[in-house]
Amino acid sequence: MQLDKVGEQNGFGVSNARAANVAGKNDDGVFAKTLKQAQRQLAGSAPTVRPPPVHDGPLNDEDVKWLLPSREGVALHGEYVSQLLAGALGQAGLPMNPPVQIASVANGEVTLSGQRADLARIEQLCNQNPELNSAICNLQVMAAGVPAMDESGDYIRDWYRARNDAERMAVYRHYASRMPAPSKVEISLGGSAVSVSVNGEAMPQMTA
Repeated sequence: MQLDKVGEQNGFGVSNARAANVAGKNDDGVFAKTLKQAQRQLAGSAPTVRPPPVHDGPLNDEDVKWLLPSREGVALHGEYVSQLLAGALGQAGLPMNPPVQIASVANGEVTLSGQRADLARIEQLCNQNPELNSAICNLQVMAAGVPAMDESGDYIRDWYRARNDAERMAVYRHYASRMPAPSKVEISLGGSAVSVSVNGEAMPQMTA
C-alpha cells in the first residue's frame, strides 16, 4: 500500500504528495529496515527511522504504525521530516535554527512562515526536494487525522458497551450528530526536532 493513498482512504484530501523513498542511516552506517533497528543508535543521537512503506500487498505491524493517523504515527512522520530537513538544510549550507512554521499545505505545495531571512530559500527546498515535500505533506495528513481517529475509538468503545439495540441506536445518533471541526495543525520545523500540535495538543516526539 502506498502512503500517498492514506489520505484518500481516510477521507483527508490534504496532500497529493508521493511517499518518500529515502531512508536515514543507522549508527552502523546502513539503512534501517525496521523500527527496532532504527532505534539502535549512538547514545545521545536523534532516532533514525526507516522511510514510510511504499509497497503493495500485506501490511506488517510496522507498516500500520506509519499508516494510521495516531500519535505514534505523527511521531514517526515528524522524526522522518526532521531527518530529511536536516539533510536538505545541511546540503544547502543553511542552519536548522531558528525554526520556521508550516503556514499551509495544499495540493502538495508547502508554504512557510517565520522570521528567518532565508525563509524563501527553505520554502523552495521544501517544495523542490521530492522526499522532503512528501514527508511534510504526509505529516500534515497524519496529524490532521488524529482527532477523527480518537472519535472513531470512542464510537467503537461505546457501541460495544451498549447492552441492546436501543442503546446502540442512541450511540449511533450521538456520534452521527457530531460534526467534527477541521483539525488545526501547527508544525514547527527546525531545532533538534519537528514539533507538531493538533487542536492545541502537543503531539509526542520519538525519543532515544
